Amino acid sequence: MNYSISTKNRSRERGSALVTAMIFSFVVMTLMGSYLYLTTSEYRVSTRSYLLGASFNLAEGGVDRALHALSQADQSGWLSGTDADGRPYWAQRFGPYDLEGNIEGYINVVILNPNGSTPEIFSEGEAAGHVAGVVSKQVRVSLASGFYPFINGFNSKQGIVLKGNNVTFDSYDSRDGSYGWSNINSEITVATTSVESDAIDIGNADVYGYVATGGSQPNVGPNGSITTYYNPGEVDLSRITTDFYAEFPSISVPALNSPVRSMPSSGTIAGGDYELSSWSMSGRRTLRIAGDARIVVTGDISISGKSGIEVADGATVQIFAQGDISISGNGILNESEVPEQLLIFGTNTTAGGQAISISGNGYLAAAIYAPNAIVTLKGGGSSGRVYGAVAGYSAQLTGNSHFSYDEALEDYNIGGGVLEVAEWTELSGVGLTAMRLNMDDYNL
Repeated sequence: MNYSISTKNRSRERGSALVTAMIFSFVVMTLMGSYLYLTTSEYRVSTRSYLLGASFNLAEGGVDRALHALSQADQSGWLSGTDADGRPYWAQRFGPYDLEGNIEGYINVVILNPNGSTPEIFSEGEAAGHVAGVVSKQVRVSLASGFYPFINGFNSKQGIVLKGNNVTFDSYDSRDGSYGWSNINSEITVATTSVESDAIDIGNADVYGYVATGGSQPNVGPNGSITTYYNPGEVDLSRITTDFYAEFPSISVPALNSPVRSMPSSGTIAGGDYELSSWSMSGRRTLRIAGDARIVVTGDISISGKSGIEVADGATVQIFAQGDISISGNGILNESEVPEQLLIFGTNTTAGGQAISISGNGYLAAAIYAPNAIVTLKGGGSSGRVYGAVAGYSAQLTGNSHFSYDEALEDYNIGGGVLEVAEWTELSGVGLTAMRLNMDDYNL
C-alpha cells in the first residue's frame, strides 16, 4: 500500500515537472521570437534609413548632372519631347550604381523647359534590391536666369537671432501703397541655410510669415510665434520647413562713368556716379539726392547724430560698400517709400568681414544684399523700422525692431545670363506644392 502511494506521488511529480518544462520552453520560445522580431524590425528600420539617405544623395547627384547639361547646353544622352501639359523636357536615367549588399542605385532626372529662362529640375534617387523594397527620394529645383536676391525677405547664411519683447516680422506690398491698414500681410520668410540646431532663435519675437532652415527646427520662446495676423500667438508648424537652400553669390562693383571723388555733407546733389574712400555724416546735416545715383564706397559708411540722407521721390540710389555701414540718427529717408529705389550692396568678399548696423530711431526703406555681412537691427523709439528685404551672412534683431518685407522685391533680378537656383524643395508627396513628378510619364 505504501509502495503504491509512493509510486503515484512520483508520477505526479514527473507530470508536474513535464508541464513546468513545457511552460518554460514556451516562454523561452516566445521571448526568442519577440527578440528576433525586434531585431529584424530594427534591422529593417536601420536599412530603410540608410537607403533613404542614399536615395537623397543620388537625387542631389542628379541635380548636378542636370545643371551641368544646362550650363553646357549639352543634350547628349537626354531624351527630349513635350509632356501632356505642353512643356518641353529633357529626361535621362543614370545607373546602376553599386550601393553594396546587392543594392543598386539609379537616378531619374527630368528637366522641364530646358531652353527657357526658368527651367525646373526634378531629380529622383532610387535604391533597389533589398527586402525593404525600392526606396526613393525626389527633389525639385527651380532655376532662374540671373539672380533674385530678395525672394524670401530675410535671408542669412549662418543664422538669425531675435531678442527683445517687441521684435516683429511681417510683410506688405509697395505696389499696393504704403505699409498699413489693409496692406499688412504675413508673407515674409525668415530663412537661413545653416543646419545648426540653433540656426534660428525666435525667442519671444513674432514672425507673421514663414521660417525656413537648412536642417533643424527653430527655437521659439514661450511668448514667440510663427503665424499669421489672423491667428496671433501661435506656432504654426505648417509654416516651418527644414530643407531650405539658397545661393549667395558675391556682387561686383559696377563700372562707373567719370565718378565724382567727394560727397558734400549737406545740400542737394542731382545724382550721378560717386566713388568714395569713406562716407560720414554727423551733427545736424541733411543731404538730399534728387536724381539717380550710384555710390561706391571702399571704406566705411556712418550716419549719426541728427544727420540724415533724403532720397527724392522718383530717384533711384544704389550704394556699393566694402566696409562697415552704421545708420542711426535720422537715417536715410526714402521719400518714394519703395525699397527697390534704394539698394544697398555689401561687396566685402570675406565671410563675416562686414558689419551693417541700423539702430536707435534709424528708419530705412531699402533692400540690402550683403552676403558676407553681419546684420544687426537695434530698434528703439517709434520710428526704428526697416521696410524692404535683407540678405546677409548672419543677422540679429534686438529691442523694438520691426522688419516688414516688401513682397514686390521677390521679382527683383540682379541680372546676368547664368542660371541660378531660385528654390530647392524635397518632394514628400503631401500637398499640391510637394507632389512628386511621375517619372513614368517621361519614359523613365
